[in-house]
Amino acid sequence: MFAPSAPRALPNTFSSADSAFCPLCGRRTDALLLELERNLEPHIERALREKYPQWNPARGTCPRCILDAVTNTQRARYPESIHHEILSPFPIYSRDETALLATPARVHAYSQFTGRGVVIAFLDSGFYPHPDLTKPYNRILAHIDATVKEPVERPNFKRPAVTGWHGLMTSCVAAGNGFLSNYQYRGIASDAQLVLVKTGNRRGRRIHEDDIYRALNWVIHNQHRYNIRIVNLSIGGDIVSDGTLTALDELVEEASARGMAVVCAVGNGGLEQVVPPASAPSAITVGGLDDRNSLERAHHRLYHSNFGRGGNFKAKPDLIAPAMWLAAPMLPQTWVYNEGQYLWKLAHASDAELKKLLQTRAAVKRFKKETLASSLDEIRRVIRLRMFEQKYIHAHYQHVDGTSMAAPIVSSVVAQMLEANPSLAPAQIEKILCDTAIPLENFPRERQGHGVLNAAHAVAYALRASGGVLEYQPLSPHVQDDAVTFRYYDAKAQRVLLVGEWNGWKPQRLREYAGVWQLSIPRPKRGAYAYKFLIERETRVEWRGDPENLQRAQDGAGGFFSLLDVSR
Repeated sequence: MFAPSAPRALPNTFSSADSAFCPLCGRRTDALLLELERNLEPHIERALREKYPQWNPARGTCPRCILDAVTNTQRARYPESIHHEILSPFPIYSRDETALLATPARVHAYSQFTGRGVVIAFLDSGFYPHPDLTKPYNRILAHIDATVKEPVERPNFKRPAVTGWHGLMTSCVAAGNGFLSNYQYRGIASDAQLVLVKTGNRRGRRIHEDDIYRALNWVIHNQHRYNIRIVNLSIGGDIVSDGTLTALDELVEEASARGMAVVCAVGNGGLEQVVPPASAPSAITVGGLDDRNSLERAHHRLYHSNFGRGGNFKAKPDLIAPAMWLAAPMLPQTWVYNEGQYLWKLAHASDAELKKLLQTRAAVKRFKKETLASSLDEIRRVIRLRMFEQKYIHAHYQHVDGTSMAAPIVSSVVAQMLEANPSLAPAQIEKILCDTAIPLENFPRERQGHGVLNAAHAVAYALRASGGVLEYQPLSPHVQDDAVTFRYYDAKAQRVLLVGEWNGWKPQRLREYAGVWQLSIPRPKRGAYAYKFLIERETRVEWRGDPENLQRAQDGAGGFFSLLDVSR
């Protein structure tokens, strides 16, 4: 849900722009759009069936009918989450909602970029080569054990260990491709490559600043060997910053000076204190946002992050990013993973299947006798309660929280920025992130820094920085007195069409130069207009919103329409 619309097979009508009529409202539309609007979300399809009982979904429908159905279903949403009432593991505002928001949708990620060609080093307590990182191909370049005096590469780390939980989650929140969720719960940098540096000590106790120093020092000395551009540090040191630079702070400054963007979690205590490495002035220090699993900013709140003054008395955090309700894989072969698999199977079984499963030895071992003697409705309630308590959202995933998870989201956006413009220096990256962040209204600025991560504009500004392909160009759409100009960057597209309701959804072809697709149209009369881009590749079409336009509406098929506002 809310992921970019999936690639579709190339319709025969793509080139011809044949005229057709919507089977619901009778409006003239394009036959291509009826082809594209056939795979709707169940609750949208149900809403349309209720209004048009004779409608056959296989015939498709026009975008306007879908937008009307989406608007009507959103009006029926509850103002507050009902997840406690129905034991959903995460906030929901309608009984039709069944999935956790994917991370790219939460932060309005620029969908064309996935960190391709960018290497991120993760320093954490341990890791696991999860399928989200290794399938369909392995993106882990190296696994380094820095818990010993002289860090050493240990390629064999397939045995699950408790110490691997945290690093598994941070690396997959940033760069997992969602392989075990049919790509639903993917990170933003799903094509980035990784260097995993196990950080800590042989005593197995908490990680100290000396441990982090040793691991980061290894990264600095092996930066060029692996072409590391980003360092993610979701771990913290020992002593609260007093404004002076510690040895670890100085090492972060050195890493930044060498061209690596260092992203650090600020901590979760809600206290006015910052510890190294998050205290380093050049660190991109990340606090947390609780977005309540909602795209509506009215629901958004601050997470209980630390804040305060770091080295050289610089205010921290620099910005905030989602830190709750984030999908992350469970560590395979653990009891949590095994229980999650089992409960997911029970929760999705039919009544007949559930009765059989409850007669097995596994059920007798797991449930109390009085529970097994209860009605199926009561047993299902017990299952939902356990899934609620353990944060199970999928057979392979839980939702997780903490600034430890917010930092990897920022790291993944930095990977997008570097894919878009490899010439960016760490200081430029930090400035763009801070300049584009959106302040969370009615909450203290010292706790949120410059505001909430704005992934779309961070990448858009990277494209427009010195050396970028859109250098000095305005954001899309650019509204002028007599015209509106749309720009779409995609070097691999063969053809791009603009489809909007200002002309009855008639496709208009963009012209391309060096991967930049552009079209200017006469400014429509005052109003708001939905639109999308159709991107033709070799054998498929992608139906996507404008990545640079923050105004959007759900499209009823898991993606978004962009909204052109010419009200002024």
